Amino acid sequence: MTPIALRLLRATDGPAYAEYFARGTLSHPDTLRIAPSDFAQAPFSVEPTADAATFAAVELDASGVDRWLGVGAVERERGRIKRRHIAWIVRMLVTEPGRGVGRALLRGLRAHAATMPGVAKLNLTVAAHNVAAVHLYTSEGFREFGREDDAFRVGDRGVVELSMSRAIS
Repeated sequence: MTPIALRLLRATDGPAYAEYFARGTLSHPDTLRIAPSDFAQAPFSVEPTADAATFAAVELDASGVDRWLGVGAVERERGRIKRRHIAWIVRMLVTEPGRGVGRALLRGLRAHAATMPGVAKLNLTVAAHNVAAVHLYTSEGFREFGREDDAFRVGDRGVVELSMSRAIS
């Protein structure tokens, strides 16, 4: 098995990211709060800034081209000065579970957040029924601090979402 590497995405990766994430919203509608139409109408920038970075977990295929296995972003909370010590893991999607991709991506996002001056805490949200993801986050030190019933809907069914947090250190 080829080792997994994390690659910081740049603006030029935007179209590939949009395509990858759009496929994910179709494949996992019950675990992602973003609908395909949301993403199409307002795509996310992957250009790194001082307050945000998006990564792809990749492996090289036989031709030497990156094959994406997962993506995730870390973003410092914006707006309120009293909340600038918090960064959020957002838009985390793994398309090849069971290979350690999620753990590698999560650890890379946490390591990047630790380089952001003043960030002391990392938060995320996860669909409560996504047991594998909840287990991953718990095993990496995240603890639940909130639960929202009917946080988003898939058809007529409301999805319960957990908010989880851990210190950077």
